[in-house]
Amino acid sequence: MNTGYLFSDWDPEDVAPLEAAIGHHPAWAVQIDISGRIDGTGEVHRVTALLLEHGGVATDDYTTHPWSLPEILSGAVIDGLRFCDFRGCPELSREHGHS
Repeated sequence: MNTGYLFSDWDPEDVAPLEAAIGHHPAWAVQIDISGRIDGTGEVHRVTALLLEHGGVATDDYTTHPWSLPEILSGAVIDGLRFCDFRGCPELSREHGHS
């Protein structure tokens, strides 16, 4: 399978953590855009758990960390944030009117 185009619009230093986490260049990806206007944390965690139940990692817009399913489910804190932690990211909280 040729995965040369997947992540071609990413900087190489942003793809490297994904490759290191799963041991190879990712062969597939799913992108989900979340507005952050309402709290959809539970829903995001449920769909992510379904997608990652057989392995892989997830990324979000708040850290460069490739999140494993156990990290997401346990509420692990990396770089001061949890997975999809829109409340913990001060810039985004202000953008969407959260305090």
